[in-house]
Amino acid sequence: MLMQQVKPAWRDGYYRAQVEAVRNLSSDMLEVILTPEKAWPSHIAGQHIALTIEVNGRLTTRVFTVVCGASFHRETKNIRLITKVNNEGALTPALSSITPNTWVNISAPKGNFTLPNTDKPVLMVAGGSRITPFIAMLEDAIENNLIHRAPVHLLYFAKPNEHVLQSELLALQKRANNFTFAVLTRQKDGDVKDYLSHFADAHWLVCGPNAMYEQVHEVAKLVRAPLDSEHFASLPTVNIESLSEKETFSLVHNGQHLSVNNQKSLLSQLQEAKQPVTYGCGMGICHQCQCVKKRGVVRDTRTGELSDSAEQLIQLCVSQAVTDLEIQL
Repeated sequence: MLMQQVKPAWRDGYYRAQVEAVRNLSSDMLEVILTPEKAWPSHIAGQHIALTIEVNGRLTTRVFTVVCGASFHRETKNIRLITKVNNEGALTPALSSITPNTWVNISAPKGNFTLPNTDKPVLMVAGGSRITPFIAMLEDAIENNLIHRAPVHLLYFAKPNEHVLQSELLALQKRANNFTFAVLTRQKDGDVKDYLSHFADAHWLVCGPNAMYEQVHEVAKLVRAPLDSEHFASLPTVNIESLSEKETFSLVHNGQHLSVNNQKSLLSQLQEAKQPVTYGCGMGICHQCQCVKKRGVVRDTRTGELSDSAEQLIQLCVSQAVTDLEIQL
């Protein structure tokens, strides 16, 4: 509590970042400008971060691509996130109401989806809002005069009237003669695989829906084109009908691996395993057994409600495992 007063939003294992601006780019697209603390290690264009904010008393985390190059961060000390707002989502609706100067938490940069060091031409294939890592890659490549080595072409698929950041793509194209792009819709222009045979000698990058990735991957194997892709893990599947049946899951607790079942509370099973844990009433009232669930789904024994699969605060005494879990006390 004292540390939170000195450094708002301070949490062990996180970096802090201050909100500089939140802007609506369209009716359902939002731009967030953050200023990370000095200790945050700068990213490579194309990488992503986990953003954590508190929503209705819960720590909620989602993954976002950093939509700017490292050169932008060096010059401005800021980073840029762009997201499509899902009104039913756990985090994105809350982002629009965050005010400037608010402190939030971010992770270190993650991922290996970056512009390859190659003399081959580069083919970028984007689907929908997954255009964002390519904006960052192109920005840095042009800024560092790397795009002159070989042509870069972008195939950008989205539903009709749902392509985003087209003005930025046009601005990037004006800065680099070697960069071209095509704005396409499957309804009008056909599947992505119809466009790939012209780029057999290129290094391919794809970021989009799984169906798009599967098509690109299939053709890449046929023509032996090198392929890099970015996939964010889907949410765990929970079979509601089988929740009453006894199942065993893995629990990573402060780095230690344990087995837990879905019949007893996490608190009771940690006690049985003689793990050090703080607790009080054991009924979900005092919150002394509150901890951070890093990943996985739990069920609230009082209401039967299933948690989000992302990072949030839970109470061990009223939580049962529904999937594999990782928690931090």
